[in-house]
Amino acid sequence: MTRSIYIICLLVLGFGRVQAQVLDIKPDKPQRGTPVTITYHTDAPGAKISKDAAAVTIVFTYSTFYELPWKMPMTKKGDDWVATFVPQRYATFATFTLQSGDIVEKPADKHFSIPVYDGAKRVKSGLLHESYSLSAQMPKAPDLQALKQKLQEQELENYPNNYEAKVALLQTKIVRAKTAAEKLKYRTEARKIIAAKLEENPTFGGNINLVTMGYLMIGEKTRVDSVREVIMKRFPDADVSIDRRASIIAKDKDSVGRTAKLEALLKKGEKPGEEGSTSIHDMLFEHYASVHDSVKALRHAAKLVVKANPYTPETLKDIAAKLTEYKVAPAAAINYAQRSLKIADQWPVGIIRYFPEYGYIPSFVADSTRAQAVADAKCTLVSIIALNNLYQGNQKAALNYAAQAMAYAYSREGLLNVASVYQQTNNNQKAFDALWKLLLKNPTDTVVLKIAKTNFLKFNNSNTEFAAKVDELKALEIAQLTRKLKKELMNKPHPELSGLVDLEGKAVTPEMLKGKIVIIDFWATWCVPCMQELPYLHNVYQKYKNNPNVMFMVVNSGANNTLTDAQNWAKKNQQYTFPIYYNKDKDIGEKVGFTVIPTIAVLDQNGSLQYRTIGFEGEILEKKLSVEIDILLQEKKI
Repeated sequence: MTRSIYIICLLVLGFGRVQAQVLDIKPDKPQRGTPVTITYHTDAPGAKISKDAAAVTIVFTYSTFYELPWKMPMTKKGDDWVATFVPQRYATFATFTLQSGDIVEKPADKHFSIPVYDGAKRVKSGLLHESYSLSAQMPKAPDLQALKQKLQEQELENYPNNYEAKVALLQTKIVRAKTAAEKLKYRTEARKIIAAKLEENPTFGGNINLVTMGYLMIGEKTRVDSVREVIMKRFPDADVSIDRRASIIAKDKDSVGRTAKLEALLKKGEKPGEEGSTSIHDMLFEHYASVHDSVKALRHAAKLVVKANPYTPETLKDIAAKLTEYKVAPAAAINYAQRSLKIADQWPVGIIRYFPEYGYIPSFVADSTRAQAVADAKCTLVSIIALNNLYQGNQKAALNYAAQAMAYAYSREGLLNVASVYQQTNNNQKAFDALWKLLLKNPTDTVVLKIAKTNFLKFNNSNTEFAAKVDELKALEIAQLTRKLKKELMNKPHPELSGLVDLEGKAVTPEMLKGKIVIIDFWATWCVPCMQELPYLHNVYQKYKNNPNVMFMVVNSGANNTLTDAQNWAKKNQQYTFPIYYNKDKDIGEKVGFTVIPTIAVLDQNGSLQYRTIGFEGEILEKKLSVEIDILLQEKKI
């Protein structure tokens, strides 16, 4: 008999009873390598999503199912929605909600969950990862830490030697401790466990990573470097020590002295097949390529591709690109590019994780994204072959390969190489055409624009006509941005803003905002990115300050800032003339939907939240915010 995932959650976490049979999971105890089917019943009592829904998507909120998409579409079967997948060899636990348009289906007190089993027993780290997931499922639950501790204790009952679970449990106890003495007790226990883990294999990189992870878990970031210092003193000839010394030597500004030290270190510590020398070979390869010592450069380059891994195609390309950059060993550059081209379909795309017990684990990447990455790689590789044929004096082959490169894709690196081939062969019109393709994709690329201008003026000596081209790009950029931002309208309900006051302490009222497009910038006096953002925000304010339908509110909302801080800052920074306000509501982030500053929220004339920019984006903010305002002005939602 199939039980609903609600019931599975009930058994695992002991939470209150919820409506059964809305969503089923088969089998009851999912196993690695065995198909799992999730079925949502639209006709079940309490179901939020109707049978007439256009689409239903599984949205993973926590997952170790790395090769699955974070948003996985379900398939309609009768009145049900169904999805089937196979948990991979490393899968432990996942949580998710269901989404259909604006409707989100989830249990009342948590999310749906998929615990993975080995027979009748939860897999190793499954309960640990479940404890991690609680912060995403119920971040404000008053008993959050207690629930985490219970799951971590259950994990250690099943797997007493789970190092990470031991450290995680002690960290939870540190958080829950009521006295300084109690906190110190648990911290001391955690340090002993981490120190013991180091002694298991003090020179193995994977083990060292576990040790540093342990210190990071208990909030002792400063110990990370000291661990490596200790290892370097105790085991000076170990790969990890050699690698660390190489990173120190790399900072030496004397290139001759730096190279001599690296060569000496390499002779002292290199062992066949070991990984510690890779970074040294990489540094020496670039050095010898830069001084045109092709023999030594190629000797070190060969050491970079001894062991095949998911990054091998890219490593081969990087070697070819570096040889090309320094115009050294063109035949070898062609060879490396051709080797990479043969395996370009295996190009590394997305996040590729590595775990000692499982090896390399790729993340989900959409087929279209992968296809584009492979096409871009092929474009770049063929363009490298084109350039090096030119360096060998084979102009005909160079031009043929340049044309082939453009047939693959329009990668930036590839088309810059193609343009270089055409420019060096006095085909300036073709060079400009290649660069223009890049500018049509990214009109703000100033490096490409500069090279494009050089080539344009060689076949058309008119600055006026080139200026017209630039204007065309600016219009294109705004058009592209407008199309993009129109698709990103949020249509979220009006957030409560009752805690905002002006610098005189007078409350902001709903009447003040009614019928206006409101741009609210949340910042703090101590926030460096906030300060970097303000000049761009001020430029936008200057553009719209006389428009009665647009209102700017630059709100000091940072922790530890007071109204007095905001007032003093305004007095010292009178170059900014936008209106400054202060936030008294500690829950403003939750109401508007942000946890970091700077954040800019844009409300439309009806008060709906339409845009939200979290974090500093740089110069593009000025254009982006202006376009957002123009879109809402055109909508005329008053």
